[in-house]
Amino acid sequence: MSVKKLAVAVAVSVFMVSGAVFAQGQAAEEAAEEEAVEEAIEEEAVAPAPVAAPVVAAAPAAAAPAAAPAAKPETKVDFYGAVQYRFRDRIHSLTDTSDNSGSTNDYMNLFAWRLGVKAKVDGALSLQIQIGNDWNAGEEVTWTANNTKANRAPAGQNFSVHIASFKWNPGYLFVEGGVISLSSNGTLDLLERSLSLGHYGEAGFQGWATETNSSMMGIKLGVPILTEGVKISAELFESVIDQRAQTLAAKDNIAGNPTSPIFVFTLPVEAGALKITPEVTMILNRNWNNNIEKGDNEFLVGGAVGYKVNDGVSVSLAGGFGSVSNENSKAGTYSTPGNRTTSISQDAADSLPFYNANGLLIGAGTAIKAGPGNLQIDFKYNNTKNTENEDGTSTDYFYTDLRYGIKVHDKVTVTPRYRNYYRTLPKNNVNASRMENRLELILEGAF
Repeated sequence: MSVKKLAVAVAVSVFMVSGAVFAQGQAAEEAAEEEAVEEAIEEEAVAPAPVAAPVVAAAPAAAAPAAAPAAKPETKVDFYGAVQYRFRDRIHSLTDTSDNSGSTNDYMNLFAWRLGVKAKVDGALSLQIQIGNDWNAGEEVTWTANNTKANRAPAGQNFSVHIASFKWNPGYLFVEGGVISLSSNGTLDLLERSLSLGHYGEAGFQGWATETNSSMMGIKLGVPILTEGVKISAELFESVIDQRAQTLAAKDNIAGNPTSPIFVFTLPVEAGALKITPEVTMILNRNWNNNIEKGDNEFLVGGAVGYKVNDGVSVSLAGGFGSVSNENSKAGTYSTPGNRTTSISQDAADSLPFYNANGLLIGAGTAIKAGPGNLQIDFKYNNTKNTENEDGTSTDYFYTDLRYGIKVHDKVTVTPRYRNYYRTLPKNNVNASRMENRLELILEGAF
């Protein structure tokens, strides 16, 4: 080989090596900028030949290793729970229209427990399961409730599933289903009394949280409307109150007997320390007559407002108004819970009186950091009546709740509490008023 040809070969070899090195350096810089975890393709190895030796052929390029599979997100699981024990003294008094009165004093113990797990599968999917007894109401402590062998079920301790739900939230919407957490913004307190008592009374006394553990079987769909600055979203919950079915027969025009679905629509609005949540609740065909195929809907409207004044003080307002009648269906009567379906003729329906239940609830509260603990004050006013018989049904309820919670340990709280339940009874009632003073000491441990 001539010297000229040898020089050309050396120059080509040096150029190839320097080019491969430059390409590798550039790829490394790009990988660092993008923070990607990838293996660079192995450069072609070319051995430079000595001036007096023949040129060595370039080795074939090594095959790039297969990219490692993307790591699966790790499911994060958190357990939590709490146990609560209460000492309670109840002092009742009743006064009739002639100013005669009587009183009773009852002592009792109660306990409540709950145990839950939250699992975050990935950035979009989470699940939650919570079990326990009636957490917000407590369970009476008795010998029978100890579940001794001689007193086993059905007289033993109660048990319920508070929450068993999934939530899928890719960002542009969310879907939550199962036994889901569902807080009241005014209307659900009234609705629970309507379904349980057949009227809207005591909504200020018991409340949605006490009777349902703030949850319900159903499905909820939510869509964010604004996410910057003022945050606004729209949420719709759907479930079923009464599952009804038609009677199958070999004939035309089978009578309708529709299920009664419930819809709860909320529009949460958050602006800094202020949160406003309008709420509308409706049950379609709440009362139904499957003979004449006529029904009556239940409609409730309300809302809640919360405002954080500073790190130590917050205030809240909530309320609602509800109405339901049996004017079309003649199903049930005022104060008859569970009797929401009938099958009577049109002539029979026309001969019956109807009821028109109205309910009002207004509440205000505050939470204040005071000394070593937190002071909470709540007041509620509630009225229920059948507008077709106000003198016999109109009842006013006044509720006052004072509590002071002190953390004696990071996970242990001691709460003295006083509640007053006062009601004025209808004009036609032989009694004028009834009152309960409830004194409690609540001990709670949690993890």
